[in-house]
Amino acid sequence: MFRRFWKDVILGTFFIIGLMVFVSTVISEAKIFDIFDPIGDAFGDMEFTDLYFSQLLDDPVADENIILVNLGLESRAGIAMMVDSISQHNPAVLGMDTFFNFPKEDTLGDMMLSDALGRVENLVMVSKILYNPDIDDFDSVQSSWPWFTYNSQEAFANLITDADVQEDLKMCREFNPTLTTTDGTVHQSFAVKLASIVEPEKTEKFVSRGNEVEVVKYRGNVLDYGATKFGNKYYALDVPDVFGGNYTPDIIEGKVVIFCFLGEYLGDRENFEDKYFTPLNEVYIGRAFPDMYGGVIHANIVSMIMNEDYIFYLKEWQKLLIGFIGLFLNIMAFSWVYKKLPKWYDGITKIIQAIEFIGLIYIMIYALDIFSFKLDLTYLLFAVGLSGDGLEVFYGVVKNSFSKEGRKELFKVSRL
Repeated sequence: MFRRFWKDVILGTFFIIGLMVFVSTVISEAKIFDIFDPIGDAFGDMEFTDLYFSQLLDDPVADENIILVNLGLESRAGIAMMVDSISQHNPAVLGMDTFFNFPKEDTLGDMMLSDALGRVENLVMVSKILYNPDIDDFDSVQSSWPWFTYNSQEAFANLITDADVQEDLKMCREFNPTLTTTDGTVHQSFAVKLASIVEPEKTEKFVSRGNEVEVVKYRGNVLDYGATKFGNKYYALDVPDVFGGNYTPDIIEGKVVIFCFLGEYLGDRENFEDKYFTPLNEVYIGRAFPDMYGGVIHANIVSMIMNEDYIFYLKEWQKLLIGFIGLFLNIMAFSWVYKKLPKWYDGITKIIQAIEFIGLIYIMIYALDIFSFKLDLTYLLFAVGLSGDGLEVFYGVVKNSFSKEGRKELFKVSRL
């Protein structure tokens, strides 16, 4: 009897695993649930940990070591004058988060910008690592025109988004600290490069974690008029502020300065160029408007590295192991209920599953809050959801199918 119980538990566990694979395949490939797309679209771009950033995160302290400068719609000549104005106050590093791809008809403007960038002591220009789908790898680098990069270090501005899944959704939760192209060259991300110039030891510590992907621990936004919960966590200068000298040199000296597009003017909520959704978005279900420009995301990453305020997370094999252990324990408990309290099975298992769902979601959110640990329990939640009814199918259909007595009972019809 004891051996039969454990045999059933083991077989039941692997049956549920097979059921999980089947269900996930049907949902993702067969698309038979397209009728529920409006609901799926509303919840598909959400993670439970988004609730932490948008609703539970305590108000962070503003980071005064990073200054953002809005490029607006300025010409290259105008940007040159802005660069000269800022760089004369000795920033620790100046990052240019925009591309100057080709020469323009305004040759004088190009020359002015080239000269201005050439006078910056520590300059980082963005590049883009290009993905080649034919070889499923990154094989080349897009850079600005050489006139503008000769005095700079280059670093890629690629951010990880869900745009490849939903074209209208650019949700950024993660980034690659480094990317390697097919020629073996290791490239650093824009934010990592900026941080390495100011805090080389802290940056080396961060990179040495060896994570191919890192989760962004967001501190906040620039002026955004309520688009996110935490605006004004980074000081930003608009075009008129720079030209009018509406700032003091001490906010620039020794700081990380990032030139980037922040709209036609600071607080512009109509322009979505280079703008992303983030977990700080106040509307975390069925998002309507992106809330953060790419330059501000880079600022959040730089801040995370320089303050050594990282997020830890599970490896894929650890997620699978936790899911398997949780499933096995559920099948063991539910099997006991099925054999000892068969009339109570449905009620007891549904109550246990509800408690597990609530408890696991609570643990996921507060693990991030208390331990800065992104505890992804997706596999475990999926297993919990299928374990009750799936086990009933295992005992009531699969196991009986292999039993002579069970097959006979299936075709035995009793009077009502």
